[in-house]
Amino acid sequence: MQTFIISSKNIEEGKNRALEEINLEKIDKFDIELLESEKAIGIEDVRNIQKRIYLLPIRGTKKAFIISCKQGITTEAQNSMLKILEEPPPSTLLYLITDNYNFFLPTIISRAKIIEIKDSEARTDGKGLAELLSLTGVGDCLYLAQELSKDKNQAINWLEQTILAARKKMLSTLDNSEQSLMLERLIRKLELARLDLKNTNANPRLALENLFLNIN
Repeated sequence: MQTFIISSKNIEEGKNRALEEINLEKIDKFDIELLESEKAIGIEDVRNIQKRIYLLPIRGTKKAFIISCKQGITTEAQNSMLKILEEPPPSTLLYLITDNYNFFLPTIISRAKIIEIKDSEARTDGKGLAELLSLTGVGDCLYLAQELSKDKNQAINWLEQTILAARKKMLSTLDNSEQSLMLERLIRKLELARLDLKNTNANPRLALENLFLNIN
C-alpha cells in the first residue's frame, strides 16, 4: 500500500488532487471510497476502514481510500491507523487530506509521501494551459519559451500552475477518453520539464523550447 498526505488550505482542492492522482492510476470508480465527517476522524472511523481495506478490488487490481480530515483526526485514530500502515494491503492507495500535515503523528508522516499544495498553485486560473494549447507554430513556441525563461522561478511556477490546470481539465473530461488521454500525456511532459528545471542546471529556455516544440 502507498500512503499519501495531501496538505492544502482548501480541503476541496486536496480532494480533487487525490482524485487526479487516482485517475492516473486508472482505478475504477467502484474501487474508490471517500470518508468525510463533520467532526474529527475518530478511532471508530478507522476501525470501519480496517474492515474494508483488506478486501480485494471490485473491478481492477487496485483500490483507493480518501480520508478527508477537515475537522482533524484524533491521536487514538492515528495510532489505530498505524496498524494498517505497518501491515499494508499491497493493492490499496490511501490518501489523507488535511489543511496542515503537521497535525499527524511523526510515525504517520514517516510512512507517507507528502503532497503540499501551495496557495499560488491552488489559485491557478488556467492561463498557462490556455497559452500552451493556443501555440500554433514554431514562432509561438520560441516566443513563449523566451518570455518564460527570463526568470527560472517564474518558469517553474508557470509549469506547476499549468499542470494543476491540466489536471482539473482532465477530471472534467473523463467521459471523453481521447481528450483525457491527450491531457494525461501533456501532464507527464510538463512534469518532466518541471523536474528538470527544479532539480538540474538545465537551461530554462532550451528546456521550454524542447517542451513546446514536442508537445503534440
